[in-house]
Amino acid sequence: MPSPIAHAVSGYAIAKGVNPLSRMWHVAFYAVFVAIAADFDFIPQLVTSVNTHRGFTHSLGFALLFSGVVSAVIARRTSFKYRPTLLLTLTLYGSHLLLDFLTQGGTGIPLLWPISDSHFQSTIVLFPAVHHSHGLFDSIHVRFLSFELIYTVVLLWGISQWTSYKHQRRKQTLNDENRMPL
Repeated sequence: MPSPIAHAVSGYAIAKGVNPLSRMWHVAFYAVFVAIAADFDFIPQLVTSVNTHRGFTHSLGFALLFSGVVSAVIARRTSFKYRPTLLLTLTLYGSHLLLDFLTQGGTGIPLLWPISDSHFQSTIVLFPAVHHSHGLFDSIHVRFLSFELIYTVVLLWGISQWTSYKHQRRKQTLNDENRMPL
C-alpha cells in the first residue's frame, strides 16, 4: 500500500492542478489531510488490537459520507461554496482509494461497502506490496521505497510543469489583451 507520503503528494498535486486557491497554505493542508484521511482507520487498532485498516473508510460509500459532511461544515463556516468543495473533497479522498486499489498484495479494499463486503483490487499495479513482517530497515523495502520515490518525483515534476504552463498562458493572455486595438 502507498505510504502517507504518496497519498499526501497526490492530494497536494490535485489541489495544485484544479484549485486556483491552492496557493493558500490552508487549502494545501486541507488537500493533504483529506488525501490521507482514509488511513486514520488505524486509530481504533491502537486501542483494541483489532485490525481495522483498509476497512469501511476505504469505500466509496464512506468517501461520499465523509466528503458530504466535511464540505457542509466548510461551506457553513467559510466563504467556500458547497458544490466545488464537495467535488474537490471527493476527488482528494477518491485519490486515496485509487492508489490503494492499484497496490499489489493484501486483500484489496471494500470499495462497495455498505452494499457489498467484497474487497476489490486492480490487476494493474502501481505500487508493490509492503512486507510488514520484515524489519523496518530490511532490504526488501528498497523496491517499495524506489516506487514511492519515483512516483513522488514524477508527480512533483508534473505539478511544476503544469503550474509553469498555467502561468505562461495567463501571462500570454494578459499580453494579448494589452495589444488589442480599441
